Amino acid sequence: MKFYIKTFGCRVNQIESESVAEELIKCGIYYDEKNFDILIINSCCVTEKTEKEIIKYIKKSLELKPFIQIIVTGCFATVFKEKIEEISKNIKIFSNSNKSDIIKTLTGKETNRLFRIEGFKSRTRAFVKVQDGCDLRCSYCIVPIARNEMISKPLSNAVEEINNLVLKGYKEIVLSGTRLGAYDDEGKRLNHLLKKIADIKGNFRIRLSSLEPMEINEELCEICSDSSRFCSYFHIPLQSGSDEVLKKMRRPYNINFFSNKLDLIRKKIKDVGIYSDVIVGFPGESEKDFLNSVNFIKQAELSGLHVFTYSKRPKTESFYMEDLGYEVKKKRSQIMHDLDKELRKNFGLKMIGKNIDSVVIREKKGVFWALTSNFLEVSLKNKAEVNARADVTITDFKNGIVYGEL
Repeated sequence: MKFYIKTFGCRVNQIESESVAEELIKCGIYYDEKNFDILIINSCCVTEKTEKEIIKYIKKSLELKPFIQIIVTGCFATVFKEKIEEISKNIKIFSNSNKSDIIKTLTGKETNRLFRIEGFKSRTRAFVKVQDGCDLRCSYCIVPIARNEMISKPLSNAVEEINNLVLKGYKEIVLSGTRLGAYDDEGKRLNHLLKKIADIKGNFRIRLSSLEPMEINEELCEICSDSSRFCSYFHIPLQSGSDEVLKKMRRPYNINFFSNKLDLIRKKIKDVGIYSDVIVGFPGESEKDFLNSVNFIKQAELSGLHVFTYSKRPKTESFYMEDLGYEVKKKRSQIMHDLDKELRKNFGLKMIGKNIDSVVIREKKGVFWALTSNFLEVSLKNKAEVNARADVTITDFKNGIVYGEL
């Protein structure tokens, strides 16, 4: 038998797909991207666009390979099972909570090692999932419905997993979770885990994936100020720079609170890159709200944005709010994407002349690229060794590209 996994959505899904693949390969099922008998689709349902892409992919797969076995898991399978059943009754569906049963169904073998990663194919960075689930209930978000069980990997298991990846030569390990800051192993919170990770021997660094602003505290910033072990990097979802919109979103903070967290981080960590998520076109977002958001982001001097156009999702509170319409959302999305480019340019220019801890992540057409601790992708002027960790001096920024040399 041969299998292929198609993954949609977030980093957590990618980690889970990698873990499922590892277990199936151990059981003697081969991975093949073209000539497969089993297709596993790890799905997402955060946006309507992604949902349509998944449905289209399932239908196309059935047309091209009508006799293969199709398994759909992930968030779309959890929340909208009936939509998959409408396509075909022969598709096997596994929710997020019983995703581990895929291994038993295909091989007959039980496993308790799922979502533990031993390595990543053709990658210089490894990703470790230590937490799953979210209970924040933001008015726009379907994730607490799709991943409603708060689970944390036992601290000793997480440390062991990271140690094994370090021994395999990974120079950067990204700590991930649906809501990483909610990590809680019988009272041992994220700060405790980070301290234990810091004690692991080896030449590696840790990057935290995403943290909610209310889960960032002085102790965490103090721990992360160790530049030899932790990346000078934070990704903090803002979602809106308008207090009025944040209230409608049911986000548990205001812009003053967010600003104070930025000040705390910058006080503790040198040359830190702070990136954020922002949603444009949320129901009820007035022109004034949007301009407040743009102005706040500029004043905050963020390093870059991930821009999301609001997508109406069933089973969420905002689904019943009046939508702003396509043209308004399109215009605001373009303005925010332009702001993202401006922020990244400003941050890149600000780093010129700095020596920054980096990992060489790939070589393409004779050019080596490195990823800095503060999340700049740098085109290197000299040759390097992929997966090497070294200081890179930033020398220039042109046409959206950061240049540097070892």
